[in-house]
Amino acid sequence: MDIELENLEASVENLLSAAKTDLEERKLQQQRDAQYQEIVRQRKNKLEPLLKKVEEMISTYRAEGYQNAEIISQLQEKANDIRREIAEIPEKAAEIVDSQLVLREERLLEEKAREQLQKWQSDLRQDLLDMVYDQQDFFSATDAAIAVRGYVEDLKEIGALEEIVDALINQINEYSEEGPVARLRGTHEQTLTFIYNKALENRSRTDHHPNIQPKSRHRKSDQRPELYSNLFGKVLVFGGHDRLQTAVRNRLRNSQVELQWYSEQDGLQLSAQGEAQVNNYDLILIITGYASHSMTERAMEACKKANKSFEIIKTTGMTRVLEAIEAGLKTKQLAQMWNK
Repeated sequence: MDIELENLEASVENLLSAAKTDLEERKLQQQRDAQYQEIVRQRKNKLEPLLKKVEEMISTYRAEGYQNAEIISQLQEKANDIRREIAEIPEKAAEIVDSQLVLREERLLEEKAREQLQKWQSDLRQDLLDMVYDQQDFFSATDAAIAVRGYVEDLKEIGALEEIVDALINQINEYSEEGPVARLRGTHEQTLTFIYNKALENRSRTDHHPNIQPKSRHRKSDQRPELYSNLFGKVLVFGGHDRLQTAVRNRLRNSQVELQWYSEQDGLQLSAQGEAQVNNYDLILIITGYASHSMTERAMEACKKANKSFEIIKTTGMTRVLEAIEAGLKTKQLAQMWNK
C-alpha cells in the first residue's frame, strides 16, 4: 500500500473516531441538560411550597395581632434558610449532574482507549506473524520466540497466542535439519517458554546472535497506544470547575503537557496571575460553562492585549476540553514541523 493511501486511510479512521466521540459526547450533554432541569424542577417543587407555608403562617400571626411573638422570628429565620436553598438550586444541581457527567465521560474515554488498544493488538498479531515467517533459518526462527514472549499478555487478550506459537513451531520445523523438533509441550504458553529458553541457550553459545524483533508494518507505533500520551506543550485554562480540572489533569498525567488552570473557585485574584502570563503558553482555553462573565471578559482582554489567540469552549464536560487540548497542541506541533 502506498504512503498516500495509508495517510488517507489513517485520516479517515481518525475522523470517524472523532465523529463517534463527538456524537456520544453530544448525547451525554443532552442527558446532562435534561437531568439538570429535572433536579431543578424537583427541588423547587419541594422547597417553594414549604416557603409558601412558612410565609402564610407568619402572615397569620401578624393578622391575629401577634406582631412580636417569639416564634415569628424562628419562622422568618426558617424562611430565609429556604430562600437560600432555592437560590442555590442551580449551583447544586449543576454540581450533581456535572459530577455524573464526568463519570460517564470517563467510561466513554475508557471505551475509546480499549478500541485503540485492540486495534494495536490486532496489528501486532500481524506484525509478529510477518516476523516469524520472515525467518529463513533454524536459529533465527527459534530466536523469534524471545520477541514473541514479550507480547504474551497482548496476544492472550485477543486470543492470538495459539496462532503465533503454532506459526513459530511450523517455521522452526521448516528449517530444522533434524526433522520436526518443535512440538506442543503442554499449553501454548508453556511451549513458547520452552522455545524461549532454547533460544537463550543458542544465544549463550555465540557472540553474534540474531536479535529478531517485529517491524511496525501494520502498527502505527511500537508502543502500546495511550490516549493523549504523545501530547506536549504548555496549556492555560480559565474557567470550569475543580472537578473538571482534576478529571482533565488525570487524563493528561502520562503526557508532557504542562497545564495551568484557574477555575471559577480560584477567583479573579488568582486568575489575574494567569492573565499576566498568557505569552508563556502554547494554547489558551476559556471555558464558559462555569466561568463568570468578569473572568471570561478579563481573560479575553488579556489575550487580545498580548496578541495571543484563544479558544472559547462552551461546555461543563471533560471530553470537549481534552479534544480542544489535543487538537490545539497537535496543530501547533504540525505547524512547527512545517516551519523547520
